[in-house]
Amino acid sequence: MRSRPTLGRARLALALAALLGGGALTALPAQAAPAAAGVSVQYRTSASGATADQTEPWLKVRNTGSSAVQLSQVKVRYYFKADSPSASYRFACSWAVKGCSVITGTFGTLSNPTATADRYLEIGFTSAAGSLAPGADTGDMQLRFYQSNWQTLRQSNDYSFNGAQTSYADWNKVTAQLAGTTVWGTAPEGNDPTDPTDPTDPTDPTDPPGDGKTLFD
Repeated sequence: MRSRPTLGRARLALALAALLGGGALTALPAQAAPAAAGVSVQYRTSASGATADQTEPWLKVRNTGSSAVQLSQVKVRYYFKADSPSASYRFACSWAVKGCSVITGTFGTLSNPTATADRYLEIGFTSAAGSLAPGADTGDMQLRFYQSNWQTLRQSNDYSFNGAQTSYADWNKVTAQLAGTTVWGTAPEGNDPTDPTDPTDPTDPTDPPGDGKTLFD
């Protein structure tokens, strides 16, 4: 008969443990899911011919994520075929909603050249460019580049060029990196984005003001 009180106390202890355990679980703070991050790139050209004095890739970068994006962490690459192995190029910004002074342009050489690309123009932003809210874009960036000797260049064989795209639309033949991770577009085969290097493109001191690798308003 003595076993009944012992059994009762055991059941009471189990009930209390279950109650306290449930309370502890409900007291745990909810874990917020990490905010999704991403950007897309829209492209158009204002120089649609097979050849031109300069290539004019106009771009917009849009924040497709759910949190703000620092533009200084964004890099966009436009891929093209050099007109000759020794050709050098100059970057310029004609006009931009955010101001040309916050936009940079650097040329690089691909480690795995293809029939339509062995170079790229990498567009970046200074910290003064600020951030993009979810759903916002940079607005117009009217960019251009040309041979440093101003010889006519052929763009019809350039990977990222599309002469038919004269109005802004998404374009996956340019790539975008966010904090070092490719989040948009497809690079030429075997050429995932890496840090830009091109010793063949030093700044030309004879260029007029603003026609170096970075153009200021």
